[in-house]
Amino acid sequence: MRLVLAVILLLTCACTGPSESKESCAGVAGFTCTTLRVPLDHHQPGGKALDLAVVVADNADAPRGVLLMLTGGPGQPGVGLLARVRTYLDPAVLREYRLVMFDQRGTGTPGINCPSLQTAVGGSDFLTPPVDAVQDCARQLGPDRDYYGTPDTVEDIELLRQSLNQERLTLDGTSYGSFTAAQYGLKYPSRVRSLVLDSVVPHGGINPFGVDLMAATGPVLAAACKRDPACTSDPVADLAWLVRHGELDGAPLNGTSLMESLSILSLNAVNPSFDGIPRVLHAARGGDTAGLNDLFQQATSRSAAYDDLSAGLHLATFCSDLRFPWGTSATPLADRPAPLESALKRLDPAYLYPFDVATARNQLMTDACLRWPPTRTSTYPADQTLLPPTLILHGSNDLFCPATWATWEQAHARNARLVLVPGSGHGVQRSPTNPTGKTETRNFLLR
Repeated sequence: MRLVLAVILLLTCACTGPSESKESCAGVAGFTCTTLRVPLDHHQPGGKALDLAVVVADNADAPRGVLLMLTGGPGQPGVGLLARVRTYLDPAVLREYRLVMFDQRGTGTPGINCPSLQTAVGGSDFLTPPVDAVQDCARQLGPDRDYYGTPDTVEDIELLRQSLNQERLTLDGTSYGSFTAAQYGLKYPSRVRSLVLDSVVPHGGINPFGVDLMAATGPVLAAACKRDPACTSDPVADLAWLVRHGELDGAPLNGTSLMESLSILSLNAVNPSFDGIPRVLHAARGGDTAGLNDLFQQATSRSAAYDDLSAGLHLATFCSDLRFPWGTSATPLADRPAPLESALKRLDPAYLYPFDVATARNQLMTDACLRWPPTRTSTYPADQTLLPPTLILHGSNDLFCPATWATWEQAHARNARLVLVPGSGHGVQRSPTNPTGKTETRNFLLR
Protein backbone atom coordinates (compact mmCIF):
# COMPACT_ATOMS: atom_id res chain seq x y z
CA MET A 1 0.00 0.00 0.00
CA ARG A 2 2.82 2.41 0.83
CA LEU A 3 4.26 1.89 -2.64
CA VAL A 4 0.94 2.81 -4.21
CA LEU A 5 0.77 5.96 -2.11
CA ALA A 6 4.26 6.88 -3.30
CA VAL A 7 2.98 7.19 -6.86
CA ILE A 8 2.11 10.75 -7.83
CA LEU A 9 0.93 11.47 -11.35
CA LEU A 10 1.25 15.24 -11.76
CA LEU A 11 0.06 17.19 -14.79
CA THR A 12 3.04 19.29 -15.83
CA CYS A 13 2.23 19.55 -19.54
CA ALA A 14 5.77 20.49 -20.72
CA CYS A 15 4.49 24.05 -20.96
CA THR A 16 5.98 27.37 -19.87
CA GLY A 17 2.90 29.57 -19.73
CA PRO A 18 -0.88 29.55 -19.63
CA SER A 19 -1.12 30.32 -23.35
CA GLU A 20 0.32 26.93 -24.21
CA SER A 21 -1.84 23.83 -24.17
CA LYS A 22 -1.41 20.09 -24.11
CA GLU A 23 -1.26 20.08 -27.92
CA SER A 24 2.37 21.23 -27.55
CA CYS A 25 3.30 18.29 -25.35
CA ALA A 26 6.44 16.64 -26.75
CA GLY A 27 5.72 18.49 -29.98
CA VAL A 28 2.81 16.16 -30.82
CA ALA A 29 -0.89 17.05 -30.68
CA GLY A 30 -3.21 14.80 -28.70
CA PHE A 31 -0.80 13.93 -25.89
CA THR A 32 -0.45 15.05 -22.29
CA CYS A 33 2.88 15.31 -20.48
CA THR A 34 2.93 14.17 -16.88
CA THR A 35 5.43 13.25 -14.20
CA LEU A 36 5.57 9.94 -12.37
CA ARG A 37 7.23 10.16 -8.96
CA VAL A 38 8.88 6.92 -7.89
CA PRO A 39 11.17 5.96 -5.00
CA LEU A 40 14.87 5.74 -5.79
CA ASP A 41 14.87 2.59 -3.67
CA HIS A 42 11.61 0.68 -4.02
CA HIS A 43 12.21 -0.88 -0.61
CA GLN A 44 12.29 2.60 0.94
CA PRO A 45 9.23 4.37 -0.51
CA GLY A 46 9.52 7.22 1.96
CA GLY A 47 13.09 8.07 0.96
CA LYS A 48 14.63 9.87 -1.98
CA ALA A 49 12.36 10.11 -5.03
CA LEU A 50 12.81 10.44 -8.78
CA ASP A 51 10.47 12.32 -11.10
CA LEU A 52 10.15 10.50 -14.43
CA ALA A 53 8.74 12.31 -17.46
CA VAL A 54 5.74 10.55 -19.03
CA VAL A 55 3.75 11.30 -22.18
CA VAL A 56 0.25 9.84 -22.51
CA ALA A 57 -2.14 9.85 -25.46
CA ASP A 58 -5.41 11.60 -24.76
CA ASN A 59 -7.60 8.70 -25.95
CA ALA A 60 -8.08 7.38 -22.42
CA ASP A 61 -11.01 5.25 -23.62
CA ALA A 62 -8.93 3.27 -26.13
CA PRO A 63 -10.65 -0.14 -26.38
CA ARG A 64 -7.47 -2.22 -26.03
CA GLY A 65 -5.90 -0.27 -23.20
CA VAL A 66 -2.35 1.08 -22.91
CA LEU A 67 0.53 0.37 -25.29
CA LEU A 68 3.77 1.21 -23.49
CA MET A 69 6.71 1.75 -25.84
CA LEU A 70 10.12 1.08 -24.28
CA THR A 71 13.31 2.58 -25.69
CA GLY A 72 16.80 1.14 -25.75
CA GLY A 73 20.28 1.73 -24.49
CA PRO A 74 20.15 1.40 -21.56
CA GLY A 75 20.27 5.17 -21.36
CA GLN A 76 17.84 6.33 -24.06
CA PRO A 77 14.89 8.50 -22.96
CA GLY A 78 11.38 7.95 -24.28
CA VAL A 79 9.36 11.16 -24.29
CA GLY A 80 11.49 12.94 -26.87
CA LEU A 81 11.13 10.00 -29.27
CA LEU A 82 7.32 10.12 -29.34
CA ALA A 83 7.11 11.80 -32.74
CA ARG A 84 9.47 9.24 -34.28
CA VAL A 85 7.61 6.28 -32.78
CA ARG A 86 4.27 7.51 -34.12
CA THR A 87 5.65 7.40 -37.66
CA TYR A 88 6.11 3.64 -37.60
CA LEU A 89 3.07 2.60 -35.59
CA ASP A 90 0.05 1.83 -37.75
CA PRO A 91 -2.77 4.39 -37.40
CA ALA A 92 -5.17 1.60 -36.46
CA VAL A 93 -2.91 0.66 -33.55
CA LEU A 94 -2.86 4.28 -32.38
CA ARG A 95 -6.67 4.31 -32.44
CA GLU A 96 -7.12 1.02 -30.62
CA TYR A 97 -4.44 1.62 -27.97
CA ARG A 98 -3.52 4.49 -25.71
CA LEU A 99 0.15 5.13 -26.50
CA VAL A 100 2.38 5.87 -23.50
CA MET A 101 6.13 6.56 -23.32
CA PHE A 102 8.36 7.58 -20.44
CA ASP A 103 11.91 8.52 -19.58
CA GLN A 104 13.29 5.56 -17.66
CA ARG A 105 15.19 6.42 -14.49
CA GLY A 106 18.53 8.06 -15.21
CA THR A 107 17.60 9.19 -18.74
CA GLY A 108 16.61 12.52 -20.26
CA THR A 109 17.57 16.03 -19.20
CA PRO A 110 17.44 15.39 -15.43
CA GLY A 111 19.19 12.04 -15.91
CA ILE A 112 22.73 10.86 -15.24
CA ASN A 113 25.39 13.08 -16.80
CA CYS A 114 28.99 11.95 -16.33
CA PRO A 115 30.83 14.47 -18.57
CA SER A 116 34.22 12.77 -19.01
CA LEU A 117 32.65 9.35 -19.62
CA GLN A 118 30.10 10.83 -22.03
CA THR A 119 32.86 12.56 -24.01
CA ALA A 120 34.92 9.36 -24.20
CA VAL A 121 32.29 6.86 -25.33
CA GLY A 122 29.02 8.70 -25.97
CA GLY A 123 26.34 6.11 -26.53
CA SER A 124 28.69 3.29 -27.53
CA ASP A 125 28.27 -0.33 -26.48
CA PHE A 126 31.87 -1.12 -27.44
CA LEU A 127 34.45 1.65 -27.02
CA THR A 128 36.85 1.27 -24.09
CA PRO A 129 36.53 4.19 -21.64
CA PRO A 130 39.45 5.72 -19.73
CA VAL A 131 39.83 4.39 -16.21
CA ASP A 132 39.51 7.85 -14.68
CA ALA A 133 36.24 8.50 -16.53
CA VAL A 134 34.68 5.33 -15.12
CA GLN A 135 35.84 6.06 -11.60
CA ASP A 136 34.73 9.70 -11.75
CA CYS A 137 31.25 8.66 -12.84
CA ALA A 138 30.95 6.09 -10.06
CA ARG A 139 32.04 8.67 -7.48
CA GLN A 140 29.59 11.21 -8.88
CA LEU A 141 26.66 8.81 -8.46
CA GLY A 142 27.79 7.67 -5.02
CA PRO A 143 25.44 5.24 -3.23
CA ASP A 144 22.65 6.05 -5.68
CA ARG A 145 24.41 3.87 -8.27
CA ASP A 146 22.81 0.87 -6.53
CA TYR A 147 19.40 1.75 -7.96
CA TYR A 148 19.70 1.79 -11.74
CA GLY A 149 19.36 -1.89 -12.60
CA THR A 150 16.59 -3.18 -14.85
CA PRO A 151 14.60 -4.58 -11.88
CA ASP A 152 14.32 -0.99 -10.58
CA THR A 153 12.84 0.11 -13.90
CA VAL A 154 10.47 -2.88 -13.83
CA GLU A 155 9.07 -1.61 -10.53
CA ASP A 156 8.74 1.87 -12.04
CA ILE A 157 6.63 0.38 -14.84
CA GLU A 158 4.43 -1.36 -12.31
CA LEU A 159 3.82 1.96 -10.55
CA LEU A 160 3.10 3.56 -13.92
CA ARG A 161 0.52 0.85 -14.62
CA GLN A 162 -1.17 1.55 -11.29
CA SER A 163 -1.14 5.30 -11.86
CA LEU A 164 -2.82 4.81 -15.25
CA ASN A 165 -5.46 2.59 -13.60
CA GLN A 166 -4.83 -0.29 -15.98
CA GLU A 167 -5.30 -3.96 -15.15
CA ARG A 168 -2.87 -4.97 -17.89
CA LEU A 169 -0.33 -3.37 -20.20
CA THR A 170 0.82 -4.16 -23.72
CA LEU A 171 4.55 -3.54 -24.00
CA ASP A 172 6.59 -2.94 -27.15
CA GLY A 173 10.34 -2.76 -26.56
CA THR A 174 13.25 -2.38 -28.96
CA SER A 175 16.81 -3.52 -28.17
CA TYR A 176 17.40 -3.01 -24.43
CA GLY A 177 13.70 -2.07 -24.29
CA SER A 178 12.91 -5.67 -25.25
CA PHE A 179 14.90 -6.87 -22.24
CA THR A 180 13.00 -4.51 -19.94
CA ALA A 181 9.65 -5.56 -21.42
CA ALA A 182 10.48 -9.25 -20.97
CA GLN A 183 11.64 -8.70 -17.39
CA TYR A 184 8.34 -6.99 -16.61
CA GLY A 185 6.53 -9.91 -18.23
CA LEU A 186 8.48 -12.38 -16.08
CA LYS A 187 7.84 -10.47 -12.85
CA TYR A 188 4.21 -9.53 -13.53
CA PRO A 189 2.82 -11.98 -16.13
CA SER A 190 -0.80 -11.41 -15.08
CA ARG A 191 -0.35 -7.68 -15.71
CA VAL A 192 0.66 -8.15 -19.35
CA ARG A 193 -1.73 -8.41 -22.25
CA SER A 194 1.01 -9.10 -24.82
CA LEU A 195 4.61 -8.26 -25.74
CA VAL A 196 6.36 -7.08 -28.90
CA LEU A 197 10.11 -7.65 -28.66
CA ASP A 198 12.06 -5.98 -31.47
CA SER A 199 15.81 -6.64 -31.95
CA VAL A 200 15.93 -8.83 -28.91
CA VAL A 201 18.30 -8.70 -25.99
CA PRO A 202 17.58 -12.14 -24.46
CA HIS A 203 16.03 -12.01 -21.02
CA GLY A 204 18.51 -14.63 -19.79
CA GLY A 205 21.33 -12.13 -20.18
CA ILE A 206 24.26 -11.75 -22.55
CA ASN A 207 27.97 -12.53 -22.64
CA PRO A 208 29.84 -9.30 -21.77
CA PHE A 209 32.73 -10.26 -24.08
CA GLY A 210 30.47 -9.74 -27.12
CA VAL A 211 31.36 -13.14 -28.56
CA ASP A 212 27.96 -13.68 -30.20
CA LEU A 213 28.25 -10.35 -32.00
CA MET A 214 31.72 -11.21 -33.25
CA ALA A 215 30.55 -14.57 -34.56
CA ALA A 216 27.63 -12.93 -36.42
CA THR A 217 29.81 -10.41 -38.28
CA GLY A 218 31.45 -12.78 -40.77
CA PRO A 219 28.27 -14.19 -42.32
CA VAL A 220 26.75 -10.70 -42.69
CA LEU A 221 29.83 -9.35 -44.50
CA ALA A 222 30.12 -12.45 -46.67
CA ALA A 223 26.47 -12.12 -47.73
CA ALA A 224 27.01 -8.43 -48.58
CA CYS A 225 29.93 -9.35 -50.81
CA LYS A 226 27.95 -12.09 -52.52
CA ARG A 227 25.22 -9.59 -53.48
CA ASP A 228 27.75 -7.15 -54.97
CA PRO A 229 29.13 -8.12 -58.42
CA ALA A 230 32.04 -5.71 -57.86
CA CYS A 231 33.14 -7.50 -54.70
CA THR A 232 35.90 -9.94 -55.58
CA SER A 233 37.70 -10.09 -52.23
CA ASP A 234 37.03 -11.85 -48.93
CA PRO A 235 35.67 -9.13 -46.58
CA VAL A 236 35.87 -11.40 -43.54
CA ALA A 237 39.58 -12.04 -44.09
CA ASP A 238 40.10 -8.33 -44.77
CA LEU A 239 38.41 -7.39 -41.50
CA ALA A 240 40.43 -9.99 -39.60
CA TRP A 241 43.66 -8.53 -41.04
CA LEU A 242 42.63 -4.99 -40.08
CA VAL A 243 41.81 -6.07 -36.52
CA ARG A 244 45.28 -7.54 -36.12
CA HIS A 245 47.50 -5.37 -38.31
CA GLY A 246 45.59 -2.31 -39.52
CA GLU A 247 46.60 1.31 -38.98
CA LEU A 248 44.75 4.56 -39.47
CA ASP A 249 46.57 7.91 -39.50
CA GLY A 250 49.66 6.21 -38.10
CA ALA A 251 47.88 4.68 -35.12
CA PRO A 252 46.96 0.99 -34.75
CA LEU A 253 43.34 0.06 -35.39
CA ASN A 254 41.49 -1.88 -32.74
CA GLY A 255 38.66 -4.35 -32.88
CA THR A 256 36.27 -2.40 -30.67
CA SER A 257 36.30 0.63 -32.99
CA LEU A 258 35.58 -1.64 -35.95
CA MET A 259 32.78 -3.38 -34.06
CA GLU A 260 31.31 0.01 -33.16
CA SER A 261 31.11 1.24 -36.74
CA LEU A 262 29.89 -2.04 -38.26
CA SER A 263 27.17 -2.31 -35.62
CA ILE A 264 25.95 1.22 -36.31
CA LEU A 265 25.78 0.38 -40.01
CA SER A 266 23.37 -2.40 -39.10
CA LEU A 267 20.80 0.12 -37.85
CA ASN A 268 17.86 0.07 -40.23
CA ALA A 269 18.12 3.83 -40.62
CA VAL A 270 21.79 3.62 -41.71
CA ASN A 271 23.02 0.80 -44.01
CA PRO A 272 21.79 -2.64 -42.89
CA SER A 273 22.63 -4.17 -46.28
CA PHE A 274 26.31 -3.15 -45.81
CA ASP A 275 26.42 -2.00 -49.42
CA GLY A 276 29.97 -1.03 -50.36
CA ILE A 277 31.51 -2.03 -47.02
CA PRO A 278 33.46 -5.07 -48.34
CA ARG A 279 35.19 -2.75 -50.81
CA VAL A 280 36.02 -0.26 -48.02
CA LEU A 281 37.60 -3.03 -45.94
CA HIS A 282 39.58 -4.40 -48.88
CA ALA A 283 40.88 -0.95 -49.82
CA ALA A 284 41.95 -0.30 -46.23
CA ARG A 285 43.87 -3.57 -46.14
CA GLY A 286 45.68 -2.43 -49.26
CA GLY A 287 46.63 0.89 -47.67
CA ASP A 288 43.83 3.14 -48.95
CA THR A 289 42.13 4.09 -45.68
CA ALA A 290 40.09 7.06 -46.92
CA GLY A 291 36.85 5.06 -47.02
CA LEU A 292 37.51 3.52 -43.61
CA ASN A 293 38.22 6.94 -42.14
CA ASP A 294 34.90 8.20 -43.52
CA LEU A 295 33.18 5.17 -42.02
CA PHE A 296 34.61 5.91 -38.57
CA GLN A 297 33.57 9.54 -38.83
CA GLN A 298 30.00 8.81 -39.91
CA ALA A 299 29.17 5.54 -38.13
CA THR A 300 29.85 6.46 -34.52
CA SER A 301 27.83 7.04 -31.38
CA ARG A 302 30.73 8.75 -29.60
CA SER A 303 29.07 12.16 -30.12
CA ALA A 304 25.82 11.23 -28.36
CA ALA A 305 24.85 13.68 -25.61
CA TYR A 306 23.87 12.39 -22.19
CA ASP A 307 20.21 13.35 -22.69
CA ASP A 308 20.16 11.32 -25.92
CA LEU A 309 21.87 8.28 -24.42
CA SER A 310 23.44 8.48 -20.99
CA ALA A 311 26.81 6.73 -20.80
CA GLY A 312 26.62 6.88 -17.01
CA LEU A 313 23.30 5.08 -16.89
CA HIS A 314 24.60 2.66 -19.51
CA LEU A 315 27.31 1.53 -17.11
CA ALA A 316 25.24 1.69 -13.92
CA THR A 317 22.67 -0.65 -15.51
CA PHE A 318 25.07 -3.02 -17.27
CA CYS A 319 27.32 -3.42 -14.24
CA SER A 320 24.34 -4.28 -12.04
CA ASP A 321 22.46 -6.43 -14.56
CA LEU A 322 25.16 -8.61 -16.12
CA ARG A 323 27.06 -11.61 -14.86
CA PHE A 324 30.80 -11.47 -15.43
CA PRO A 325 33.71 -13.94 -15.18
CA TRP A 326 34.32 -12.53 -11.69
CA GLY A 327 30.67 -13.03 -10.70
CA THR A 328 28.35 -10.10 -10.01
CA SER A 329 28.65 -6.39 -9.34
CA ALA A 330 29.02 -7.18 -5.62
CA THR A 331 32.46 -8.78 -6.14
CA PRO A 332 35.30 -6.70 -4.61
CA LEU A 333 37.51 -4.95 -7.16
CA ALA A 334 40.62 -6.85 -6.09
CA ASP A 335 38.93 -10.19 -6.76
CA ARG A 336 38.01 -9.46 -10.37
CA PRO A 337 41.18 -9.50 -12.53
CA ALA A 338 42.22 -13.14 -11.94
CA PRO A 339 38.92 -14.77 -13.02
CA LEU A 340 38.73 -12.35 -15.95
CA GLU A 341 42.15 -13.41 -17.25
CA SER A 342 41.25 -17.06 -16.73
CA ALA A 343 38.05 -16.66 -18.74
CA LEU A 344 39.90 -14.90 -21.57
CA LYS A 345 42.29 -17.86 -21.87
CA ARG A 346 39.32 -20.18 -22.34
CA LEU A 347 37.84 -18.23 -25.26
CA ASP A 348 37.88 -20.03 -28.59
CA PRO A 349 39.62 -17.75 -31.15
CA ALA A 350 37.80 -19.53 -33.97
CA TYR A 351 34.44 -18.44 -32.57
CA LEU A 352 35.61 -14.83 -32.22
CA TYR A 353 36.88 -14.62 -35.82
CA PRO A 354 37.22 -12.19 -37.59
CA PHE A 355 37.82 -10.44 -34.24
CA ASP A 356 40.22 -11.60 -31.54
CA VAL A 357 40.68 -12.06 -27.80
CA ALA A 358 41.94 -8.50 -27.39
CA THR A 359 38.65 -7.23 -28.80
CA ALA A 360 36.75 -9.36 -26.30
CA ARG A 361 38.87 -8.08 -23.42
CA ASN A 362 38.39 -4.43 -24.39
CA GLN A 363 34.61 -4.45 -24.69
CA LEU A 364 33.04 -1.53 -22.81
CA MET A 365 30.87 -3.79 -20.67
CA THR A 366 33.80 -5.90 -19.49
CA ASP A 367 36.49 -3.27 -19.20
CA ALA A 368 34.36 -0.59 -17.54
CA CYS A 369 32.46 -2.89 -15.19
CA LEU A 370 35.80 -4.40 -14.10
CA ARG A 371 36.50 -0.99 -12.55
CA TRP A 372 32.96 -0.10 -11.41
CA PRO A 373 32.77 -0.16 -7.57
CA PRO A 374 30.85 -2.98 -5.86
CA THR A 375 27.12 -2.32 -6.06
CA ARG A 376 23.83 -4.07 -5.46
CA THR A 377 23.29 -6.87 -7.97
CA SER A 378 20.15 -7.09 -10.09
CA THR A 379 17.98 -10.06 -9.16
CA TYR A 380 15.51 -11.72 -11.49
CA PRO A 381 12.45 -14.00 -11.16
CA ALA A 382 13.21 -17.67 -10.60
CA ASP A 383 10.89 -18.77 -13.41
CA GLN A 384 12.57 -17.72 -16.64
CA THR A 385 9.80 -18.87 -19.00
CA LEU A 386 8.03 -15.94 -20.63
CA LEU A 387 4.29 -16.56 -20.44
CA PRO A 388 2.42 -13.70 -22.21
CA PRO A 389 1.67 -13.89 -25.95
CA THR A 390 4.79 -12.53 -27.63
CA LEU A 391 5.83 -11.33 -31.08
CA ILE A 392 9.59 -11.37 -31.67
CA LEU A 393 10.93 -9.28 -34.56
CA HIS A 394 14.55 -9.54 -35.64
CA GLY A 395 16.70 -8.59 -38.59
CA SER A 396 19.18 -11.06 -40.06
CA ASN A 397 21.82 -8.31 -40.43
CA ASP A 398 21.60 -6.95 -36.90
CA LEU A 399 25.11 -6.59 -35.45
CA PHE A 400 23.95 -5.03 -32.18
CA CYS A 401 21.79 -8.04 -31.35
CA PRO A 402 22.60 -11.20 -33.37
CA ALA A 403 19.75 -13.34 -34.63
CA THR A 404 20.75 -16.20 -32.29
CA TRP A 405 19.45 -14.08 -29.42
CA ALA A 406 15.99 -14.02 -30.99
CA THR A 407 15.88 -17.80 -31.39
CA TRP A 408 16.91 -18.18 -27.74
CA GLU A 409 14.11 -15.85 -26.70
CA GLN A 410 11.54 -17.82 -28.66
CA ALA A 411 12.75 -21.08 -27.09
CA HIS A 412 12.25 -19.61 -23.60
CA ALA A 413 8.73 -18.29 -24.18
CA ARG A 414 5.56 -20.34 -23.94
CA ASN A 415 3.62 -18.55 -26.66
CA ALA A 416 5.98 -16.66 -28.97
CA ARG A 417 6.17 -16.17 -32.72
CA LEU A 418 9.49 -15.20 -34.28
CA VAL A 419 9.64 -13.16 -37.48
CA LEU A 420 13.21 -13.05 -38.81
CA VAL A 421 13.42 -10.44 -41.57
CA PRO A 422 16.14 -11.21 -44.17
CA GLY A 423 18.37 -8.23 -44.90
CA SER A 424 16.90 -6.13 -42.11
CA GLY A 425 19.00 -4.66 -39.34
CA HIS A 426 18.50 -3.29 -35.84
CA GLY A 427 15.07 -1.80 -35.15
CA VAL A 428 12.82 -3.81 -37.44
CA GLN A 429 9.66 -1.76 -36.83
CA ARG A 430 11.28 1.50 -37.88
CA SER A 431 12.79 0.30 -41.17
CA PRO A 432 12.25 3.04 -43.80
CA THR A 433 12.28 0.53 -46.68
CA ASN A 434 10.86 -2.74 -45.33
CA PRO A 435 7.30 -2.65 -43.93
CA THR A 436 7.47 -6.16 -42.45
CA GLY A 437 7.96 -5.02 -38.87
CA LYS A 438 5.18 -2.46 -38.97
CA THR A 439 2.78 -4.91 -40.62
CA GLU A 440 3.56 -7.79 -38.29
CA THR A 441 3.16 -5.56 -35.24
CA ARG A 442 -0.18 -4.26 -36.50
CA ASN A 443 -1.51 -7.75 -37.17
CA PHE A 444 -0.33 -9.02 -33.79
CA LEU A 445 -1.69 -6.14 -31.74
CA LEU A 446 -5.05 -6.08 -33.55
CA ARG A 447 -5.53 -9.84 -33.72
